[in-house]
Amino acid sequence: MPKKNIESVECPICEMFSRAKGSGAIKHLKNAKREMLLAMKSFIEAGLENLDAEEKPVKKAKKVNVG
Repeated sequence: MPKKNIESVECPICEMFSRAKGSGAIKHLKNAKREMLLAMKSFIEAGLENLDAEEKPVKKAKKVNVG
């Protein structure tokens, strides 16, 4: 049986990251990811503030004299 030459198959994104290891591209991508997460955090916090503002305070019952 002939032996098959098995080459390591790497995904294109992983290959790109391995080539860019020494450059500042990886640091830039990490910073960009952090900024996106902070933006999502701000978006969620703003949504929670809107929900809190929409809630109406519960009014106490008043005593009424009937009669």
